[in-house]
Amino acid sequence: KAIAESEEKKAKAEGDLEMSSKELASDVQGLADLHHECMTKAEDFEAETKSRAEELAAIAKAKEVIKENVGGAESLSYGASFVQVASTIASRAGLARYEAVRMVRDLGRRHHSAALAQLASRMGAAVGDDQFAKVKGLIQDMIERLESEAEADAKKKAYCDTELSESEAKEADKTAEIEKLTT
Repeated sequence: KAIAESEEKKAKAEGDLEMSSKELASDVQGLADLHHECMTKAEDFEAETKSRAEELAAIAKAKEVIKENVGGAESLSYGASFVQVASTIASRAGLARYEAVRMVRDLGRRHHSAALAQLASRMGAAVGDDQFAKVKGLIQDMIERLESEAEADAKKKAYCDTELSESEAKEADKTAEIEKLTT
């Protein structure tokens, strides 16, 4: 009777060991998959962050160029006729607009960014008395969109890091359970 009970306990323990081993193998594979996915997302996140930083720098430079070239335009009226002042303002404003559009368009081409290409197109199409306000608004909208994308990417990365640490903890638990059952 004792031998039968011992064999029954042994069979049960072997069954538990086999089940735990299968679970461990499944968890190890899941961890490997999750780790690969997280590393890929981390690399993508770093590339997007770098690209976004470059886009923000180019947009800031475009705003600076616009401010420098248009900011002092209203003070050009001393001793000149209205036609001369309007001509000077129009040529400086046109030059500043052209420079800003060209800079954003070139950046879009360099980074293969459809968003920057679209922004350059919209900046070039902005016409009327308040064209620089429109351009500044477009730039501000793009900055806000890029910042919201950066925030979303940071949340995704945090989630990925949390899932990876939980999977590693599960793997450690399963390994400890196997060690316990094999001894």
